[in-house]
Amino acid sequence: MSIEILFEEGLLKKCIPSKEKAEKSIEIAEKYLDKAKKVFDHRMDDVAILLAYSSAFHASRAILFKEGVSERSHYAVCEYLKYKHKEIGEDILQTFEVYRKLRHAISYGLDTEITEKDSFPAIQFAEEILRKVKKILKN
Repeated sequence: MSIEILFEEGLLKKCIPSKEKAEKSIEIAEKYLDKAKKVFDHRMDDVAILLAYSSAFHASRAILFKEGVSERSHYAVCEYLKYKHKEIGEDILQTFEVYRKLRHAISYGLDTEITEKDSFPAIQFAEEILRKVKKILKN
């Protein structure tokens, strides 16, 4: 779906740019990442993935807040980044999509099995996207 359609359908909206909201979103991302690491240590792999994804999502929203865009869809956040911030990297943005779908399966599915093989890379992904977002926000 094109970025224009996402705006037309209200999944993305223009708003007042907010450095404060961007900073708050980064703080939330950091807290979720810290929690993901803690629950990973206790072998709560499904929860670790949910928290790692939440960290990545909030980090990504920080860019939108800074640029004056609000979202009503996790999908729209990823599409916005693909369109406006290719410097994040195609591999990272594809991984964002994978974890977005996995989050949905964990939250709403009936037979999603998660192990350490799944959760450890999710934490690494969240760390990477947070680093890249912070770099973008500095510029």
